[in-house]
Amino acid sequence: MKKNKDDIFELVVNEDLDGYFYSYLVDEKYQVTDPYSKASSINSLMSCVIDLSKTDPEGFRNSKVKDNKEDDAIIYELSVKDYTSHETSGVKQKGKFLGLAELNTSYKEFSTGLSHLKDLGVTHIQLMPIYDFITTFEEPYMFFDDDNYNWGYDPELYFNVEGSYATNPYDAKSRIYELKKMIKEIHDQGMSVVMDVVFNHTYRSLDSNLELLAGDYYHRREKDGSLSNGTGVGNEIASEKPFVRKLIIDCLKYWAYEFKIDGFRFDLMAVLDLDTIKLALEELKKINKNIILYGEPWMAFSSPLDIDQQIWIPKQKSNGFGVFNDRFRDAIKGDNDGYAIGYIQGDYSLKTKIEEGMAGSIYYDEKRPGICDYASETINYFNCHDNLIFYDKLLVSLSEKIYIDEITKLAFGILFLSLGKPFIYEGNEFNNTKFNDSNSYSSSLKINAVDWKLKEKNYDLYLYVRDIIELRKENREFLSMVDPKEIRKRMSFLANMPEYIVGYVIKGDKESLLVIINAGKNDYTIDLEEFNGWAYKNKEIRKIFDKKGKINKSLSLGKKENIEQLSVNVYKIGG
Repeated sequence: MKKNKDDIFELVVNEDLDGYFYSYLVDEKYQVTDPYSKASSINSLMSCVIDLSKTDPEGFRNSKVKDNKEDDAIIYELSVKDYTSHETSGVKQKGKFLGLAELNTSYKEFSTGLSHLKDLGVTHIQLMPIYDFITTFEEPYMFFDDDNYNWGYDPELYFNVEGSYATNPYDAKSRIYELKKMIKEIHDQGMSVVMDVVFNHTYRSLDSNLELLAGDYYHRREKDGSLSNGTGVGNEIASEKPFVRKLIIDCLKYWAYEFKIDGFRFDLMAVLDLDTIKLALEELKKINKNIILYGEPWMAFSSPLDIDQQIWIPKQKSNGFGVFNDRFRDAIKGDNDGYAIGYIQGDYSLKTKIEEGMAGSIYYDEKRPGICDYASETINYFNCHDNLIFYDKLLVSLSEKIYIDEITKLAFGILFLSLGKPFIYEGNEFNNTKFNDSNSYSSSLKINAVDWKLKEKNYDLYLYVRDIIELRKENREFLSMVDPKEIRKRMSFLANMPEYIVGYVIKGDKESLLVIINAGKNDYTIDLEEFNGWAYKNKEIRKIFDKKGKINKSLSLGKKENIEQLSVNVYKIGG
């Protein structure tokens, strides 16, 4: 290869090399893969030249994607491997891209896999790493080995598809084809695809292809020349450098265009520089106007990256991307892995923080200052793949386990009746467990695989979650508000209520939405006449949601309404 006038090494070969494997020989002693390669051999040992036009499933290139608006997003995080590997999944291609593309799968009469997601009503599926990662063997016969598991936050080739999820990882085209087929099926079912990306570090450090090709450039350094470690895994990507920034943005654009990815979730976003994310968003919007970007606004340790460029809360403000709202998360349930409790378990001193989160974490007033300029900037969640899964956290933190289902429903009520983007993790909707494993990134499928028997066991909870998702969609004019001026004008919190009661009214042009959540273990009585004045005098009040899910019940003005213990209640006033 020869260095051109821009100091870029290049070689032009006037042959059809489709399917040929290659590598770079550096200084005649290091053999490395091409960081920009779009395909590779099994286990990422060699890069591969590939004709991408031969990797499209029938109809993929011209297929239409449902117009899922960013502000209407209901996000569901899952692992391709976890979601279809369990014996109860009813999926033929277990743990594979094609397995998640299968329709009409079931456990007994209960839908599983992609059909379950469609029935549930989520709009965006966030896929845990599907790019090429290094700590699993890709050979098919290794797949169900208990030791051959990893979430995939250990990137190797950023532009490549992970081979362990393909039915034939020896074929460089098949993994691309099968991922595209899965994405097309998700799109055909009306849902969007968010891709989890890890641009904060590489799994390998001094022996990585980036470091061997351009030493001291791609990885961030401390003043003494050592690798910095804001990620906690040994290195950081120097995203602020021009060619590193170019690689990141080129990669995001490639996934958005070639695979029709609808959004990106950034791991340890604080390690990436703000300018790169802003430029990436600008470029991605040219490909997909509905593209959604969000990430973790933290890092593991300290970084030499300029503090003004580190993406901590509130750096997302007015910048067009979102962040995981750990403050609202902790107010709902307490700490991640310990015994500390949140509002749903009985710490009612957190009521104001719950109200702040329900208002989209904008600046609502001095008591509820928030963290966002717009409600679209907050990702509201009570757990993700990290730390204890929600059910296991409740088992640890609840002194009275008999209330676990009711308290779980409380959490879902708070989440889906809050402004901002709701986010849940695989199996939350039917109490999936990881057996108290708080960091299952390399644990076996016995820990990580979603057990669909639990859907049958907790079907009442599943129906409740499905109903509240449907309720949110039906009331998007109330619950998709993002503008702070509109929120402050239309949304009013209920005053003079006990600390265990949280609620609000959102005024509409013809109807108003009334939400009352009782997080206490006693019923509470209200006078409906008090709420009639919020909207339209002598107009109808209908109860549309309670402990059992969606209902449609007209209520009489002037009558007392019993708010049951540990319940979520939604009303329409007017109409």
